[in-house]
Amino acid sequence: MLRQIGFSLLELVTVIAIISILGVVALDRLLPYIDEAERVSVLRVEGQLRSTLTMEAAIRIVRGQSASIPGLAGSNPVNFLARPPTNYVGALFRPQATEVSPRHWYFDEASRQLVYRLGEAFALRKSDETLEDPAFMVRVAFADTDGDGRFEASRDELYGVHLERVAGTQWLAGSSSN
Repeated sequence: MLRQIGFSLLELVTVIAIISILGVVALDRLLPYIDEAERVSVLRVEGQLRSTLTMEAAIRIVRGQSASIPGLAGSNPVNFLARPPTNYVGALFRPQATEVSPRHWYFDEASRQLVYRLGEAFALRKSDETLEDPAFMVRVAFADTDGDGRFEASRDELYGVHLERVAGTQWLAGSSSN
């Protein structure tokens, strides 16, 4: 009686099919986490920028330079970071869609906005909706007591400097169904 050593062709095909199915199921479960990691990374940079702007305003107040705080409005907040994000390409004037690679930051000089260019979702299930690239703008909030539209340290009360989300809030909130 001869004993067969190894796998038969049917057993080999069955094992390959099972491994393939498990691989697809694993990818379907894991790929959304890559998209979530990208979103969290953008939120982390946003938090760093908010802290840095607050520190810059505080430094100016301590140095007696409160009158210079309105100059922060519309500025490039990346300039205040010790190190820009590794995927920051710089300040561009009216960038074309092909100039900035997906998953990169840039400062749009024309609109005075810091923009993060979204890439295609990694998840296998795609949504029909198109999402806006998240964009941020530096704003200065103050009580304009004399109504002239300008901040005057001697008269107006400074509320703060903040980074305002001007686009892409749906993606940043994690409410997309990609």
